[in-house]
Amino acid sequence: MKGSETHAHHTQSLATRLSLWIILPGAAIFIAVLGTNYFLSRNLLEEYVEQLAKKTASSTVQKVDTVLHTISSNADALAAAVSAPDITRKHIRQMIKAFVKNNNEIFGMTVALEPGILLKSHGDFAPYYYKKGNTIAYTNLAKNSYRYKNWHWYRETRKANTATWSEPYIDKGGGDVHMVTYSTPIYFNNGKTFAGVATADIKLSWLDEIIQNSKIGKSGFGFIVSKNDVIIAYPDQSMHMKNLRKTNITTGNWKKYLDSKVSSSAIYFSTACHYRSGNCWVAIKTLPSSGWKIIVVLPEQELIANINALTLKISIIAVTGLIILFFVVFYITRTLIKPLGRLVIATKDIGEGRLDNKLPEPVRNDEIGSLTSDFGNMRTALKKYIKDLKESTARTQKMESEIQIAKDIQMSMIPGGGNVSISENNFQLFAYLRPAYSVGGDLYYYQRKNDELYFILGDVSDKGVPAALFMAKTVTLYTRALSEGLSPGRTLSMMNEILVQNNDTCMFVTALCGKINLSNGKTVMSNAGHMNPVYKDNEQTKELDIVGETALGLVDDIKYPDIHVELNHGSTLILYTDGITEAHDSNDNQYTDERLIHLLQMQETGNIENTGRAIIKSVDHFAEGTKQFDDITLLIFYYK
Repeated sequence: MKGSETHAHHTQSLATRLSLWIILPGAAIFIAVLGTNYFLSRNLLEEYVEQLAKKTASSTVQKVDTVLHTISSNADALAAAVSAPDITRKHIRQMIKAFVKNNNEIFGMTVALEPGILLKSHGDFAPYYYKKGNTIAYTNLAKNSYRYKNWHWYRETRKANTATWSEPYIDKGGGDVHMVTYSTPIYFNNGKTFAGVATADIKLSWLDEIIQNSKIGKSGFGFIVSKNDVIIAYPDQSMHMKNLRKTNITTGNWKKYLDSKVSSSAIYFSTACHYRSGNCWVAIKTLPSSGWKIIVVLPEQELIANINALTLKISIIAVTGLIILFFVVFYITRTLIKPLGRLVIATKDIGEGRLDNKLPEPVRNDEIGSLTSDFGNMRTALKKYIKDLKESTARTQKMESEIQIAKDIQMSMIPGGGNVSISENNFQLFAYLRPAYSVGGDLYYYQRKNDELYFILGDVSDKGVPAALFMAKTVTLYTRALSEGLSPGRTLSMMNEILVQNNDTCMFVTALCGKINLSNGKTVMSNAGHMNPVYKDNEQTKELDIVGETALGLVDDIKYPDIHVELNHGSTLILYTDGITEAHDSNDNQYTDERLIHLLQMQETGNIENTGRAIIKSVDHFAEGTKQFDDITLLIFYYK
């Protein structure tokens, strides 16, 4: 703000000072004319160079950004087109080839899919079409030598769950050229399932032409830096792919460069030249879509040489042209500075947040006129950005609130809200559920009826909101079975017949259902595709082989058998989901059933809450430093 006020004061006093210097009598007139001309010429030339550098940077940014927008729009359109549920491999290849053929800016495109999602009967799939001379060439990125899932353009887009621009790289095994890739995720099932990535590539060779067009004067030049500060275009090709921080840049200039990353307008400053003596003027402008920076450099020595030559010519004609020069300078100075002074005042209003104040209309089609228009566009964009930011913040807060309400509703459907410890005369019961996300698909339920304890533990095939809805339906069906007094096997059969109906998403739930007679320990269990429970007493710890049928919701008309076992006094029955045994550590190793059984062998009987807490603590310690892989659920019963 202080800089703006200083500049405004400088421009307002310039016309007066020039008038006074021109009218000095005698020899003073000649000296004043010559000195003023030199001073004015240098300032005007510097202003012109500043505007030209900024305009060159802005126009280059606009040109590059237009191409990048075209690239991203085509990739987004391709992603939307291939997400249709009835899409075929042939149709995908035809669309990719058509996009590449009909877009001059695009070098190549691919659709890289997750196995079995969009094309359910196929594995890896990534056809790649690219320009080779005047023809459209093809290669298969799903080949073993390429492994497209390991490439950053696929991996990072899947991880970020949004469209990304890559850093420059050589696509070895694909297009085999220096390129940049725009990647956008493909979703299936109404945006619920990640199905793959659609990409569009551009060659970096076209940046050389843009760099040549951004050259200013005899020795000025421009270059382009990537989002991660890597030089990707430079007149001296030996500088290509070098990190800008490692090019002897000073701390002060590096800070100005970092400021340009968050500035909506061009950054302009003077610094020492690296490739010649003297100072250079530098303009930096950032591309909003990709984060690239356009940098324009102009040597100050070139300015001084031009000014010196101009001063010599003016000295020769100063005597005869003094009177004419007075009127010309006075008129031109006032004409040039007047709209700029109005713009300075308007700019100050914008800086202080008064975005509704009217900007002056451009009076000429020059740099000042362009700057005035650009400030108007900036003000409009800033107002829209503030409005959009407020709306986006409100939507985010509402979504977070709705997810928390959904979590509370889900946890209220299971006894104890996901953390239960009961101790009665003839048994103990411990239950624990922790979703991997805000809501999840694991479930447990129990209910005591007289001397019998009914229970179920299950694991829905998906995670998040879809799994939570399927889990809620499963719990509701189980409570219905309890009210009807069905056996464990008939309970699972009834639940399966209902869950399989209208199950277009092919979701399923594995479940272990049973009842225990608390007076004699006789137990009946039935298994729907779930892992076997673990039985522990004072002599042994082992898996109980509960033979069953497939998971619920996949195939209709299945009869689930009742399996009879008898619990001894002092024995423990442990039911769990694969969120425990398949938990991953930082090296992608699994926790495993063997590790769980070994831990149970080390636990004392008689206090199953301690046993349950020990299991959870062991799993958390094993997976420390990684994100929870799956929902974790335990149901432990101790028969006294």
